Amino acid sequence: MFQMSRSVTLCLTLSVLAWPVLAKPPVVTGSAYAIDGDTLVIKRRHVRLFGIDAFEHDQTCGRFRCGVEATSALRGLMEGRIITCRQQDHDQYGRIVAICKLPSGLDLGAEMVRRGLAVDYRSFTLDYMDEEADARAHKRGAWARGFQSPVQYRREHPR
Repeated sequence: MFQMSRSVTLCLTLSVLAWPVLAKPPVVTGSAYAIDGDTLVIKRRHVRLFGIDAFEHDQTCGRFRCGVEATSALRGLMEGRIITCRQQDHDQYGRIVAICKLPSGLDLGAEMVRRGLAVDYRSFTLDYMDEEADARAHKRGAWARGFQSPVQYRREHPR
């Protein structure tokens, strides 16, 4: 049988234990522009905000143009600021899925949900449930009018 020296075993063990520390998710930083309420572009890279689902651009919530308002709000939050996005995953369209923050530390996804312009994307996380409950309780954004979930809207309005 093959025998490893103690030093080789120790090195391999430390490498395995250090892997999570060394394998930090990629970070994309720079000025950005919004494509819609949950997608932005930094340095020509499309970034989907992790854990939220914003209203589709052409979606209305009663008479409220919730999709247009979601896009406008994300643009306003990012305008003139450097955005830092920490990658969590990739989606089926090849976009980076990331938690994106302003220099102040404000999480863009959390703020969009807090404003009632996006919902917690429960298929992927429950991280924004508190913000959603707050928006619902204070009838912010679409919660003041009633709405169809973005997922259901996409099912009924395929592109």
